Amino acid sequence: MGEREFAISTAVLRATGYLNRIRILIGVVCIGKGLVSASEQFPALQPLGPHGVAARAIHLTVLVSAILIGIWWLVRPWPSHRAAVAFAVWGDVAVAVIAVTFAVPEVRLSATVYMCLIGVFVAVLLGYRVLLLHCGFATATIAVFTWLGVHYDGRSLSELSLYFVPALATVVVLPAVAAMAIEGTRRGLSATAYAANRDPLTGLLNRRGLYTEAGVTFARSPRGAVLAVVVIDLDGFKQLNDHHGHGRGDATLRAVAEQLTKTIRTRDLAARVGGDEFVLVAALLDDHDLDSFVRRVQSLMLRDHVGQALRSSVGVTWEPVEAGELDLDTILYRADEAMYRAKRVGGGMAVVVEPPTGEEEQAAV
Repeated sequence: MGEREFAISTAVLRATGYLNRIRILIGVVCIGKGLVSASEQFPALQPLGPHGVAARAIHLTVLVSAILIGIWWLVRPWPSHRAAVAFAVWGDVAVAVIAVTFAVPEVRLSATVYMCLIGVFVAVLLGYRVLLLHCGFATATIAVFTWLGVHYDGRSLSELSLYFVPALATVVVLPAVAAMAIEGTRRGLSATAYAANRDPLTGLLNRRGLYTEAGVTFARSPRGAVLAVVVIDLDGFKQLNDHHGHGRGDATLRAVAEQLTKTIRTRDLAARVGGDEFVLVAALLDDHDLDSFVRRVQSLMLRDHVGQALRSSVGVTWEPVEAGELDLDTILYRADEAMYRAKRVGGGMAVVVEPPTGEEEQAAV
């Protein structure tokens, strides 16, 4: 939950150069809060702070955890989605635990205002679903502190309203408004990015989208896997356009795109990178997966929008997933060469080319 929002926000912060600044800011705020709040341990400095050994021990434990987590933010790279969610949970619980150690209900309610910082963090990075959980927890915490103040501390509800109403507005309403604005912006950016990465005729990825998504697929694939790439070129497509018009050609391209989408798995990629040239990219776990994929490609029979069989020239190759970045240009060039070999012998077939060995690569250099 919130993974999509976290990935988009992280990408935007990284692209704008603010990722490390935000990370450092969070670390400094955590450490600063822990150090400044240490004064609450001393009744002479803060008479409304925690009273009793147990309350002070709990309070001190949370402050030490804030300093340690702040150091973690400073020395570690940007966290994963799971770590970010864990941080948000810790923040809400830490504020509630510290607040409950204070001596009077007014201070407990005032302390919940710090949950606003967690709410902003969640709104910006984790999305509205996680924010709903944060707002629910914050509202429950404020309600419990108010109830305790009325039933055990002898305060009236009207007295405490001077504290719990501003707390609710700051902790719940403000992050919710921020989340709505951020979510609208995020959806707008997603729609723009989707349109920029898609072929308007077929709905498949375009060349730009292919490079972006292939890089993500490569990064997520485990070591020992292979990245298979297929280039498909329709034989005689120019003649089809010349003899029957571009309307029929467009209908044929859409029909081919639909068949390719149904053929691949949901995690595989399909793209249209030229007039009648399509590319498939699949992350495969082992040789058995690769063999099965190659056989499926070799037996692929494409048809146009009225069901007539289409001839196509197909080039297939693959690349082991190893350390380093993906060089998709090199793999596509190899698959293109295989496709043109099929076309030179008349088309209507698939040519499979294995990746070069280490010795072959050195000889090529």
